[in-house]
Amino acid sequence: MQCVCRRTGWIGLNLIFVMLLTLVGVREPGWADAPIDPLGIHQTESEAIAVSQQTQQAEDRWAEEKIALQHRYRSLQSDEERLAKQHTALLAQVTALKNRQAEAERTMAETARVQAELQSHLEVLMQRLETHIDRDLPFLPDERQQRMAEIKTVLVQPDTNIAERSRRVMEALKVETEYGQTVEVYQQRIPIGDPDADQRIMADILRVGRLALFWRSPDGKCVGQWDRVANQWTPLPDSHRRTINDAMEMALKRRTIDMVNLPLGRIAQQ
Repeated sequence: MQCVCRRTGWIGLNLIFVMLLTLVGVREPGWADAPIDPLGIHQTESEAIAVSQQTQQAEDRWAEEKIALQHRYRSLQSDEERLAKQHTALLAQVTALKNRQAEAERTMAETARVQAELQSHLEVLMQRLETHIDRDLPFLPDERQQRMAEIKTVLVQPDTNIAERSRRVMEALKVETEYGQTVEVYQQRIPIGDPDADQRIMADILRVGRLALFWRSPDGKCVGQWDRVANQWTPLPDSHRRTINDAMEMALKRRTIDMVNLPLGRIAQQ
């Protein structure tokens, strides 16, 4: 700023000096004897000073504007660098998001394929399990039929996810598997003798795993078994009554576990 002011001051003085020379020392021929007008010289000097001041003020304003513009330029450069870095970071984020989206779409497609295959597998399992139950000993028929009906409903419900469907099917398979490893006594109304006669009695049923089913009347005087070959409930001779009663008492934990000789009968050929 000082350099600008000094340069402007010299310009102003030079201008005044030139004007004075023009007025006093350098005159054209014919003007030699003309009188010097002090007021005119003063006015000319004042005008020159005014022009010099205006020029100085204009240059000062330009210098200030120049400094402001330089600051603004550097600020814009800094903003440009910052925005360029942000742009690069955003591009990296967009690329990462696109990769994640592509991976998610691939996973969804693979999941849909696996779910479709698993759904088909579950349906096959249920068909096989239903066939097995139909050929199995007729124990707990109401409970097992209800379980199968509920699972079939779950398999076709659109709001049930594949995980829940799989869990229910696996749970049914587990229960059916455990039937072969347990012994229990429950009550069931069964037909005795000719199934067409529709003569049913309420009996205590002894299930020995999946090996055999035995029954006894509520008074314990009549006993029998499920005949696999004849596919019906049949009575047994009185000689088996004590053995079957003892086995039922053991299954109900009313008697100490002991060896019993149960009449398993014939094995049906599949």
